[in-house]
Amino acid sequence: MPIRPSSKARFHERRRAVAKDHTLIFAVFLLCGFSAAVAIRTLDPLTVEVARDLLVPVSSVVLLASAVALPCALAQPILGPIGDHFGKSRVLKISLWASAISLAAGAVANDLVMLAVSRMLTGVAGAGLIPVGMAMVGDMYKNGRQIAIARFVASAIIGQIMGAVFAGVLAEVIGWRGVMWLCCAVVVIAAIAATLLLPGEPKDAPDKGQFGLHTGMAIYRRIFRNRRSWACYSTVFATGGLVFGFLPFVAPVLQMQNAGGTREAGIIIGGMAVGSLAFSLALPLFLRIATRPTLMALGGLVGCAGFFAYSSNVHWLAEAAFFCVVGVGFFMIHNSVQAEVADIDPSSRSTCFAMHAGFFYMGQTVGPLLWTLAIGALGPRGAIMLMGGALALTGLGASAAFRRLPKVASGAL
Repeated sequence: MPIRPSSKARFHERRRAVAKDHTLIFAVFLLCGFSAAVAIRTLDPLTVEVARDLLVPVSSVVLLASAVALPCALAQPILGPIGDHFGKSRVLKISLWASAISLAAGAVANDLVMLAVSRMLTGVAGAGLIPVGMAMVGDMYKNGRQIAIARFVASAIIGQIMGAVFAGVLAEVIGWRGVMWLCCAVVVIAAIAATLLLPGEPKDAPDKGQFGLHTGMAIYRRIFRNRRSWACYSTVFATGGLVFGFLPFVAPVLQMQNAGGTREAGIIIGGMAVGSLAFSLALPLFLRIATRPTLMALGGLVGCAGFFAYSSNVHWLAEAAFFCVVGVGFFMIHNSVQAEVADIDPSSRSTCFAMHAGFFYMGQTVGPLLWTLAIGALGPRGAIMLMGGALALTGLGASAAFRRLPKVASGAL
């Protein structure tokens, strides 16, 4: 009589069968990217609402964006080598659960200090989500890598759209704390899916030896000897500050102009994400007619045009449309750089993407400070036009830098 496998054995057999289905695995990656963006960006349109509830100045709440971005940036250089050494899947799963816990802590915060601490923990957890996810997607897709990465990041953009729009709308009904609890539930769902469905590290994986400071330093020396890394990381630092550094100011600027509040700010921020999503869907067409450096140059000019139009102080619905244009321009630069990052050092791809995200979030940390100075000195319109011009120069400079680098034939397109 044949021996029936135990329920535990049957469960692990189903997991192995699922691991062979790239479509389902990629769907889990998309859910992870979506939840990561929801966790990190959920408070951007709620600055006025949070300030009113906690009885603190709006200018203090705006700095919560830096409270997320700076820890996220600082944690990247640590979690990247850890993912390459101990397993990307393990780091991704732990980060999801940690993100859920930090969101729950933020939802019950009774003062700005506790909320800031919870957002800092969210930033640390975020360091192990999108960059590690991009590295895993890069490992899974040898061909069509740029399109696969773009679609993974598009899931994060959808998270931004729904997070910003629904946060702004729902905050008027359930408050910003209710919005935080909803975001926590989304991340818990992603954590359960990743824990049950994402494959772990293969048992026959080569032994990488003992992990220590020397291991991480060796990886970083190898990465920064490659001139491509300097061009990639300086570009994402600049775009992070110029574009995402403005998001916490959308609601305050609307109030200064008597043009709207939290709900309108959420929709405007969602407009930028819609533009980024539109680009990701049109990417196969763009790749047929333009090279990556060309896309970077065009992205800077398109983003600049969007900022200039946004500065004209029109109706908030028009501002949302102009922010779509900013999103298209931003992602033309950003996605092209992401594809270049995948080719810096394929053996340490998690670390390469971690550094990419680290510089991106460092830009987002510095960005709100620079926007504060620019708005104080030039007013909202002058500051927006200044930063738009800087975005155009960033795209053109990145294009020139990558044209001088040797081409890498990796199947990344």
